[in-house]
Amino acid sequence: MRTNSNGAAHAEGVKAGKLNRGLKKKHPVNNQKERKKHSSLAMRITSFYTGMLARWMSLSLVVIYLLVIGFNLYFAYLDTTPYINELAGYETLEELADSIGSTENIYAVLKDEGGNLIASSLPEQSTLTEYRFFTIDFTFYKVYYIYSLPLYTNGQNLYLHIYYDFTLLALELLVIGAAAVLLFIIAVISVYVRGHYLTRKAFSVLDELILKANSISSQNLNLRLNVTDSTDELVEFALTFNRMMDRIENAYKKQNQFVSDASHELRTPISVIQGYARMLERWGKDDKEILQESIDAINKEAKAMQDLVEKLLFIARNDKDSLVLVKDRFDLSELMNEVVRDTQMIGSGHTIDSSIEPGISVIGDRDRIKQALRIFVDNALKYTPTEGKITFRLTKEEGYAVTVIKDSGMGIPEEDLPQIFDRFYRVDTARAREKGGSGLGLSIARIIVLRHGGKIKVASKEGKGTKISVYWPLS
Repeated sequence: MRTNSNGAAHAEGVKAGKLNRGLKKKHPVNNQKERKKHSSLAMRITSFYTGMLARWMSLSLVVIYLLVIGFNLYFAYLDTTPYINELAGYETLEELADSIGSTENIYAVLKDEGGNLIASSLPEQSTLTEYRFFTIDFTFYKVYYIYSLPLYTNGQNLYLHIYYDFTLLALELLVIGAAAVLLFIIAVISVYVRGHYLTRKAFSVLDELILKANSISSQNLNLRLNVTDSTDELVEFALTFNRMMDRIENAYKKQNQFVSDASHELRTPISVIQGYARMLERWGKDDKEILQESIDAINKEAKAMQDLVEKLLFIARNDKDSLVLVKDRFDLSELMNEVVRDTQMIGSGHTIDSSIEPGISVIGDRDRIKQALRIFVDNALKYTPTEGKITFRLTKEEGYAVTVIKDSGMGIPEEDLPQIFDRFYRVDTARAREKGGSGLGLSIARIIVLRHGGKIKVASKEGKGTKISVYWPLS
C-alpha cells in the first residue's frame, strides 16, 4: 500500500512537472500573441488614413478613366453616325461596295450573311487580332473600336463592320494610367511615411507616459512629462498627468511629514516616561518625593500621549472618510454662552467680553462644534497675555451663523497665515512646545468646520491680536 501510494504520488509529480514545463514553453508564445493583439495605435491611425487615401485615389482614377472613355465614345459616335447613314442610304450592292472607303479614323468592312468579305477600306497588310470590343492591328500598331450593324440592300442581308481608330486615345489612357499609378504610389508612400512620423510624434507623450509610469516609485515622484515639443490636444493630457503627479508628490510629502512629526511628538513623552521609570527603579523605592514626582510626571505624559493619539485617530478617520458626525438641530446661542462661561472660569486674568445674538439654531454635531470653538479659545488664551482681552460674538450673516473669537494677543505673522491649519504646523516651534501644543488643534477645528459645510476666515496682525470668524450654515 505504501509503495503504491508513493508511486502514485511520483506519477502525479511527473505529470505536474510536465504540465509546468508545457506551460512555460507556451508562455512566450502567449506573450507574442498578446503583443500581436495590442497593435500600435499610431500604426492603426496611419493605416486607416493611408487606406482611405488609396481608396479615394483609386475611385478618382476609375472615374477619370470612365469619363475619358465615355467622352471619346460619344465623339466616336458623332463621327461615325454621318458615315453610317450615308452607307445605309445606298440601294444596290455595287453602289454600297464602291462607297466603302476610309475617312479620318474610320474604316469599314462589308460582309455578306455568310461572313464573306465584299469590300474593305482597311490596309491590305493589316494583321488584326480581334477581342470582344476592340481590335489590335499589330502590323501598323493601331487599336480599333468595332461597331457592327446589319444592312438590308437589294434583297440581301449584309453586315457592316465599322473600325474606329482610337490608338491615340489608348496611348493617352496608357500614359494617364502610368502617371496616375506612379502618383498613386508616391502619394500613398508619402502619406504613410509622413503620417506615421507625425502620428508617432504626436503620441510620443503617451510613450513617455508609459515609460515614466512604469518607473515611478516613492523614490522618484518628481518625474514629469516633457511638454515643450507638444503643441496639440495631448499637451493638456500631459499637463493633467503632471498636475496629478504634483498632487501625489505633495500628498506623499505631507504623509511622510505627518509620520515624522507624529513620531517626534511621541518621542518626547516616551523619553520622559522612560527617564522617570529609571528614577523610580534607582531611588523611587525609598524616596517618597521622587516616587510622587515620577508618578505625577508619568501620568502627565501619558495623558499628553493619549491626547495626541486621539487627535491622530480623529485626523485618520477624516482622511479615510469614516468620521461620523451626529447632527441635530440645537441652539448655537446657548452653546456660545456655555463656551463663554467656561472661558471665564479658566481664563483668570483675561478680560472676557461677549455679544451673542439669542435664538440662533443650526444643524450639526453639538459636541464637535463645541470642540472646534474650544480649540480656538485655547489658542486665544495661550497666546494672549493675562491683561489682554478676548471677545466672543455671534450674529447672522447671509444664511450663516457667524461665531467670532477675537483676542489681543501676539498675533500671527503674515507669511505664516496660509499654513496655520496645516498639521503639526507651529508659528514659533519653541514657544509652542513650551505651551504644550502639538500643532494639530487648528487642523482638527478646520476639519470639523468643513464637515459641517462651513468656512473659516482669519485676520491677524503681529503684536495686535487675531480674529477668527467661523461661518456655520443655518440650513
